[in-house]
Amino acid sequence: MVSFTFVVCAEPYKYEAIDTMLNLGEAIVKKGHSILGVFLYGSGVYNIKERNLKDATVRNISNRLKEFCKKNTVEPIACSTWISFTGIKVGEFIEGAAREGLGGLSDLIARSDKIIFFGPGG
Repeated sequence: MVSFTFVVCAEPYKYEAIDTMLNLGEAIVKKGHSILGVFLYGSGVYNIKERNLKDATVRNISNRLKEFCKKNTVEPIACSTWISFTGIKVGEFIEGAAREGLGGLSDLIARSDKIIFFGPGG
């Protein structure tokens, strides 16, 4: 069994990084592998914000991320520095989410067999 950590560096609706991560994550779990964590960095921290979308034609990324993490016992973690930059409050986080510094990411990387980054290139 292989353990993965995902790092998402793109906001939810401008790119499809989070969609790709969720689809790949579902496939990885289905194959019997594990996901140790989802770390949201840069503009990727916007994925952690709870959204109450009423329009059924708009995909609710935050809800999908919340359900994926709950189902697979994965903690979504947002970079504390970037959370501060955006002004997102802890009370606005999806259920089960936390904020940590880069030490949290470092710990996930040290415990993982594979690290996959999602988002636009530099």
